Amino acid sequence: MINRLVLGTVQLGMPYGINNKIGKPDFGSACEIINTAFDQGITRFDTAQAYGDSEEVLGNIFDNLKISTKVKVYSKLDPKLNLCDEFAVRQSVKDSLRKLKVNQLEGLLLHHEDGLNYWDKGLGSVLQALVTKGKVKLVGASFYTPQKAFDALDIDGIDIIQVPANILDRRFEDAGVFKKAQECAKEVFVRSIFLQGLLLMDLDRVPASMGYALPYLERLERIACDMKLSRQELILTYAAGRWGDSFVLFGAESSRQVVNNVRVFSKKITLNVDENIFRNVPENVLNPVLWPKL
Repeated sequence: MINRLVLGTVQLGMPYGINNKIGKPDFGSACEIINTAFDQGITRFDTAQAYGDSEEVLGNIFDNLKISTKVKVYSKLDPKLNLCDEFAVRQSVKDSLRKLKVNQLEGLLLHHEDGLNYWDKGLGSVLQALVTKGKVKLVGASFYTPQKAFDALDIDGIDIIQVPANILDRRFEDAGVFKKAQECAKEVFVRSIFLQGLLLMDLDRVPASMGYALPYLERLERIACDMKLSRQELILTYAAGRWGDSFVLFGAESSRQVVNNVRVFSKKITLNVDENIFRNVPENVLNPVLWPKL
């Protein structure tokens, strides 16, 4: 079960998440988070070139803990990178490897699905050359729309898709993305299980500008209470029993959160959640890009 968990590390490079109460942790706290995750059996870490100095922080921690050869790191190309510039792409990967202090990226992803528009314009060949040279093991992309993810699974050379899904968000599941990925033997990484922390927010802390999300959080709270679970336990337990053997990303602001999330995810709890309870949730709830700037 633990081998399905991936620690997302955007919060190590920049303040992140609508429910973040701590901000970016200092190096000592960041080191404690990674060390705790590794001790708990987590060896996969997700980062990106655009996550502030997350790559550099991670690399220094791996070096400090002497675990650089024992971890699997997934990073994403900077969305501002000129994907038609072969030298720029190769150089950015070289920089990531240097910062992360690893010899190979387990996975290199396009940060946005629109990057696939350049796949047949030379980008695909550049990325496959990085695989051949041993700089990258697997290539993929991060998606926001089910149809784009569905289409990407037909592309030779795409090994990984990263998609949002959680107890409120069934879009990719309903579209058949997980089923097709399994049929194509391609890896799926599920992000946003807490919806950037929104699903865990105290109800009285939800900004007035996002009041439209409150009814769904209140419903989630009622379901959790009826099951004698916290919302965190309900969400993680749901994720643990869903999406087959897909990898599940989660972020943490402290080592205590890491331990707690691993403990809950590993529990064997049978959920009785009505499949229709969260059908047709509006996209302005599910997609942080559409949230008002706070």
